[in-house]
Amino acid sequence: MTADALPGVGVGPVEGREPRFAWRGLLIDSARTRFPVPVIKQVIALAARYGFNRLHWHLTDDQGWRFEVPGYPRLTEVGAHLPRGEFGDYDSLLGDTRARAIVEAAENWTNGYYTDDEIGDVVAHAAAHGIVIVPEVDVPGHMMAAITAYPELGRPAGLPLPAGSMREHMWWPARNDLLWPNDASREFVAAVMRRIAQLFPGPYVHIGGDECVYLQWSSDPGIGDRLAERGLTRVEGLQAWFMDEAAAALRGSGKSVAVWDEACEIWDADDVLVVAWDEERGMDRISRATQQFVFADARTLYLNRVDPNGADDQKGMLPGISVADILTAPWELTGDDRCIGIQACVWSEFVLDGADLLSMLAPRLLAVAERIWNPDVDAAEAGERIRLEYEILKASGALDVPLVSGLAAS
Repeated sequence: MTADALPGVGVGPVEGREPRFAWRGLLIDSARTRFPVPVIKQVIALAARYGFNRLHWHLTDDQGWRFEVPGYPRLTEVGAHLPRGEFGDYDSLLGDTRARAIVEAAENWTNGYYTDDEIGDVVAHAAAHGIVIVPEVDVPGHMMAAITAYPELGRPAGLPLPAGSMREHMWWPARNDLLWPNDASREFVAAVMRRIAQLFPGPYVHIGGDECVYLQWSSDPGIGDRLAERGLTRVEGLQAWFMDEAAAALRGSGKSVAVWDEACEIWDADDVLVVAWDEERGMDRISRATQQFVFADARTLYLNRVDPNGADDQKGMLPGISVADILTAPWELTGDDRCIGIQACVWSEFVLDGADLLSMLAPRLLAVAERIWNPDVDAAEAGERIRLEYEILKASGALDVPLVSGLAAS
């Protein structure tokens, strides 16, 4: 039985009650794991049951490119079929998460891309459930899949990578994942944004803007000329230049722009929507910013962090997030007049298939729904509602993975 065939919902939406927020979001990361369309549609039905109305669909990253762009066939010929990474630079993991994910990926993980027809099917299914798709193409970082397909988009050939680099909040090995400020990259960004605007009818496209390692640019002896060509004096300005290019193409297609909170540090466009995720740093950024924002604090809304009360076989990150954590977290910034919504996220570095995804979502997504709909939620009462609803979902089979033929890469 599917979620939308179950009896009346007991969690989240209440008849006659207006939602607290216009944006009630859930992010699914299909760049690391290409979840089959039936799984995506199942999650949409589940989310709609609890009053969610935005699906933030992360479609590109270092590990994979998941849609076709005319004129760039290698994005799907190469970038969509990269071997699964081992994610050795992640250390806040539960137990043997990494080792198990590496072993299980041989049978469980899916690669490939979504055809135009598949994307249209997902968009139509979402619309039928009152959900708008918000696609994401992250620029100018997290572009290793595209650069692998088209090396001219990245670090110039023969220029060695710096030995290492420090992002603002974590150590990360230097890698060729940053678009280079040249004509090829500018044309690529414009083409991709026009294409994503064609595929998705919703008003917003998310363009990322997070985790750019500026050392990659500044270590290029020729970067001064690139800066001068654009009237810039600092490499940070190149990130803003890329985002300006992406935003211009989207606005020309009638779209509005969303970004991650790191973009507030280098980009002051007032008409963008900011998704604030980066824990204390992100909350500080958005408190100093002027734009409207969606609250997605990773400390209680990143559901790829394990549920300490969940199934023993969960594979994911630490620290864990429980139903009680979600119900009792202060979330002060959601009272800001600029806050238009709340969004939960499930990143797929270690989430290999639909079963993994659903184990991360339920029951904690129900707790997020309670916070979205109930301004003065009673944690004890809500916890009992969630427990009963979760039992209904399990007994009905609504959390079972749909049978999908052809799980191999498309």
